[in-house]
Amino acid sequence: MLKFAALCLLLAPVLHVAAAAADEAEPFTHPPALEADVRFWIRVYTEVTTDQGLLHDDWDLKLVYEVLRFDPASSPAQRERRVAEAKTRYSVLLRRFAAGDTSDLTAHERRILHAFGEKATPRDYLDAIERIRFQLGQADRFHEGLIRAAAWETHIARVLKQHGVPEEIAALPHVESSFNPFAYSKVGAAGLWQFMPSTAKRFMRVDGIVDERLDPYSATEAAANLMLYNYRLLGTWPLAVTAYNHGPGGLRSAQDELGTSDIAVIVKRYQGKTFGFASRNFYVAFLAALEVDRNAEKYFGPFARLPDTENTPVQLPDYIAIGALAKAFKVDMGALKVLNPALRPPIWSGSRLVPRGYALRLPGAQSEAEITAALARVPPSQRYLAQRNDGAHRVRRGETLAGIAAASGMSLPRLNAANGWNTGHPIARGDVVRIPLPPTRAEVAGEAPAAAALAENAAEAGATQPPPAATEPAATESERAPAAAAPAAPPPREPVSARQTQSAALLPAGPPTGSSDTTDYGVGPGDTVVVQVAETLGHFADWSHVDSQELRQLNKLHKDAGVRVGRKIKLDLSKVSAADFVAARREYHHHLQEEFFAAHRIAGTETYVVKHGESLWTIAQQRNDMPVWLVAQYNPDVNFNDVRPGTQITLPRVEGINRQ
Repeated sequence: MLKFAALCLLLAPVLHVAAAAADEAEPFTHPPALEADVRFWIRVYTEVTTDQGLLHDDWDLKLVYEVLRFDPASSPAQRERRVAEAKTRYSVLLRRFAAGDTSDLTAHERRILHAFGEKATPRDYLDAIERIRFQLGQADRFHEGLIRAAAWETHIARVLKQHGVPEEIAALPHVESSFNPFAYSKVGAAGLWQFMPSTAKRFMRVDGIVDERLDPYSATEAAANLMLYNYRLLGTWPLAVTAYNHGPGGLRSAQDELGTSDIAVIVKRYQGKTFGFASRNFYVAFLAALEVDRNAEKYFGPFARLPDTENTPVQLPDYIAIGALAKAFKVDMGALKVLNPALRPPIWSGSRLVPRGYALRLPGAQSEAEITAALARVPPSQRYLAQRNDGAHRVRRGETLAGIAAASGMSLPRLNAANGWNTGHPIARGDVVRIPLPPTRAEVAGEAPAAAALAENAAEAGATQPPPAATEPAATESERAPAAAAPAAPPPREPVSARQTQSAALLPAGPPTGSSDTTDYGVGPGDTVVVQVAETLGHFADWSHVDSQELRQLNKLHKDAGVRVGRKIKLDLSKVSAADFVAARREYHHHLQEEFFAAHRIAGTETYVVKHGESLWTIAQQRNDMPVWLVAQYNPDVNFNDVRPGTQITLPRVEGINRQ
């Protein structure tokens, strides 16, 4: 790696986690080796707007070749051409330096030459050509984020304190979304904290009816829990922040490979395949955002902030149409939309009901008496016992009428009656079952509402037409044939305009590269694997397309012997490649976790001291809905086969999620 001189061109002008966080007076270090990188991002966030950008070296951020300025009216294509031309121009210059041609240089070109230092070699100049990168400025967006941030500062501070997470984490949404709760990235991250769906589903509800990533309140709780998880696995807050982008598994690999938890060493020396520019710069960008947030007027002068809007969450006792709720609480529908961004379009169109148990936010302070009175204004005929559905269901393999009835929130006789069937009517895969509207409180009480009342319900929901009767076959969205797989997307290009960055993080475009599952599913030397939770010899046989008896013989296992977690097993990979084996193994675990988090979420953690006679297996079994693999993920350094009394472990607190 070439060494740059100090003078460069255009220089940039967290045991129990809660207790650990409280004990760390300075949880976020500022290593001298990273200071220049922090200054670079401060410059991006405060001096350079989205009509400008820095052409720079992507490894040594002290080296900035040029500040490019664009006509505000220029198109993305025009800007991309400007950037490409500038990269070509400096590539030619660096090739001149490599060839030893330093004659007739302008003052600007001489400064670039001197920035490389006297000991630079031709190889250094040629290598630098591949590192020329463009970074769009973000100063105007950061300023807008500072204005917006005040609306949630009080809540974020309270949640972080309650969870024992350092208060500095409150600045992270500046890096992720510029405090835009409606932000979407091209790779699927969403909301104030830019959660990817797979990670978000561990901590909150994400589906076509409710997406809590878009609710700053729910998403902040999730972000705090994710940070605690990262800190538990990695041991330092700088690494926990970096894992927010790169995933804790990658950072544990970096710790193991380099033998250190020093963030500066890892940032400068770790060469993981997916540890690219965004991951390397995530911590320094966070430090820069924290500095600017704490000294906003120093960088931007006085400015007005949005008020912290007072609101009251009301947990709903039934499924109710949004229109009926707006009428009962005497609230404008627009105000409800602003306060409840997690509710998806089917709720607002009236094709779905606001779910039972959802905490609907209302403007202003609402007393308990006012809430009770308002809910009483929703008549029983407008209170449903289950979610409104599409009106039809195509039978899947293994389904029964009783199961379909239960999932639809109704009795089997009601479902049979709606379809004109007698008890015991046979169904087969592919048959279409008509699903009537779910029963209301009035119907359960024997007060069947008149047709006029049903029509009123649909009108209150804001629907343009009543829910479909679905008398002809129709598949629901989840049952339709999947679309053909899209071709692999090319690597994301560097954004060159505000239009291209308005829904992305302030950091360079690119998906978070890590997973919350830190388990190593790879094949080790000698075609061996380490047995993980929920794996059997039969799984290994299936994934490698061999008979399990062959694996028993290969590993000298008795015919009735099982395999213990942590044991090393020799594989026979004569019929599949190691890559295919790993892919099948990962898919199995991914399915286990996806299925669990479709109905559960992690609401926090607790520290547990193992008692005499207990194991991680028995501890998990004592807790409903606690899979052993989840306990293992929170305690990756605990030996499952030798958990001794007095050992402290971390247990996630699991809650069920109503997905209807």
